[in-house]
Amino acid sequence: METSEQGAVRAVFEDLGGFNAVRQQGEGEGPLVGHLLRANIQLAAIPVFARRGIAETTVNDLLDAARVSRRTFYKYFANKMDVLESIYRTAVVLLLARFREMQGDAGSAEAWLRGMVARFFDYHLAVGPIIRLMQEEALRADSPLASHRQRAHEEMGRLLAERLHGEGDERDPLTYRALIWAMEAASLELLAGAASAARIEHAKTVLGDLLISALCRRST
Repeated sequence: METSEQGAVRAVFEDLGGFNAVRQQGEGEGPLVGHLLRANIQLAAIPVFARRGIAETTVNDLLDAARVSRRTFYKYFANKMDVLESIYRTAVVLLLARFREMQGDAGSAEAWLRGMVARFFDYHLAVGPIIRLMQEEALRADSPLASHRQRAHEEMGRLLAERLHGEGDERDPLTYRALIWAMEAASLELLAGAASAARIEHAKTVLGDLLISALCRRST
């Protein structure tokens, strides 16, 4: 794999162990081996989807990349979209976990929001083309990824409400969703345009300003 693809693997699956762990364990039975086999197929699929796109990727491509048998593949996944859905679900879970870790950080609400925006963009840009591909797929209402995107936005909205306004907040939930949509759209544009580091930092500043202006109460 290319260096950028290895970076994508580390960013998305940093909690799942090494890429070669399955081959060291073998293909026996048991929950650990099953977890490693699933992870191996997911890891191997990332650069394939990123390089070939969803439509052109076949199950055979994934078998070759993961070096597993067809029988093993279908033991854990129904088809190629099932693999892509599992990759997207893992990426969402890991990003939300990072946000939850940040929630308890000391400091001002403004600093927390800027940190959250920075984490959002840094994560997406580190993962690279596969995130853009999955984000675009998740925007389709009939995609299996769409429900995971919906739940991720709801969870991000809850985190914003809890950290900034408490349980008694009367703010319209659509306010949070609209701001999340703005970050998502900006991320897609930056990924599509191979944005420079300066443009990315500018986007972080602007989106941070937007969230602070919309969500932080200021004394008169």
